[in-house]
Amino acid sequence: MTGKHIVVLNWHFPPHEGIGGRRTALLVKYWLVEGVQVTVVCKKPKRYQQPSDWIDQEILDQIQFVQVDHENPYNALFFKSDRRSKWLRRWKKFYYDFFAVGNPIDQTFFCGNEILFQLKKIHEAKPIDWIFTSGAPFYLSYWAALFKAKNDTVQLWCDFRDPWLHAINYGMRQLSAPQRKGDDAVRDFVSHYADFISAPYPEVLNEFETESEEAKILIPHFHDQDSMSIGKSKNSWIYAGEIYENTAEYWKKSLATSLQRNPHPHVFIYSQHYQKLSPHLRLDNVQVLAPIGASIKQLLTHCSGIIISLGEHNKDFFTTKFYDHLGYQKPYLYIGPKGKVLEFIVENKLGTRLEEFDENEFKYNFEFAENLWSEHRASKMANEILSKMKIHA
Repeated sequence: MTGKHIVVLNWHFPPHEGIGGRRTALLVKYWLVEGVQVTVVCKKPKRYQQPSDWIDQEILDQIQFVQVDHENPYNALFFKSDRRSKWLRRWKKFYYDFFAVGNPIDQTFFCGNEILFQLKKIHEAKPIDWIFTSGAPFYLSYWAALFKAKNDTVQLWCDFRDPWLHAINYGMRQLSAPQRKGDDAVRDFVSHYADFISAPYPEVLNEFETESEEAKILIPHFHDQDSMSIGKSKNSWIYAGEIYENTAEYWKKSLATSLQRNPHPHVFIYSQHYQKLSPHLRLDNVQVLAPIGASIKQLLTHCSGIIISLGEHNKDFFTTKFYDHLGYQKPYLYIGPKGKVLEFIVENKLGTRLEEFDENEFKYNFEFAENLWSEHRASKMANEILSKMKIHA
């Protein structure tokens, strides 16, 4: 047993259902196997929270949790659920826009004092060896860097997962120019104090100026399947994931064209934001549905093709699902703008653009898919991080 203590700051750690906790939860799972003591600081889940698909309860029972009960008051101003009058909400927004130095849209912007207080309590109870932060939200790294600045025995690893580099203000349209400058200052502060900064894409790492390039570590996305799930294929194409902004026309054109060439498959689209597509896809053999959780694995095992869809902002980034879905060894049918992901899929015979797919002619590269799947296991990535931290069982 290592006896080492890692404190994880991950706002949406399970039992939160969202994708925001998946990457970190899988790392924690394998750190526990290596005998590391893990404390997680996260947002308090809502009542009646559904169990997470990313990590089992027996793993959660091995973790010490510190849950912060917090809702961002700035973000509440944008939703109708805020019961204050229209004028009061406008005044509050003006106040925050004028006085907030930095990014008040970030979900952890207003709870720095609470997080710093909790880190101090944790450190006093058992000294912290490493803090591992996950972004987004990105201010978790800032609060951790502030704590490290006053505790020089603590080391800091900041992991950033989101590929929103090409979106306006990283996908935060309401962010003003002064707030964006404050955000940049926070990034520079974190770059100075972090021992390591990791991300699944080199483009994200290039946003940080560290004292040495060795401090920037590429940790690609990964999966946690124990074995490949290869089943008999039924005549269906499956999509499970986000419907990215400005992609409805891609979906409409691609499906209309491809179903003329391949008239037999049934298409099932499972997405939290299925309403974005429903009005645009009134096609026979196409169903647009809400997510079905872990049950999707059974459908992916027995489908004949898996749809991969990306938007303009992430067309060059290999998302979590890209590696997750390799384990089913089914052709990737791509919908979205051309980019590095589509080029990779076509060049390595993992699939084609959906409108160009011909089920009678396409030959899937099973050997390449299996090798790529093996290289992106969660256990491998977790141990690479421990090795950099010089933590060994």
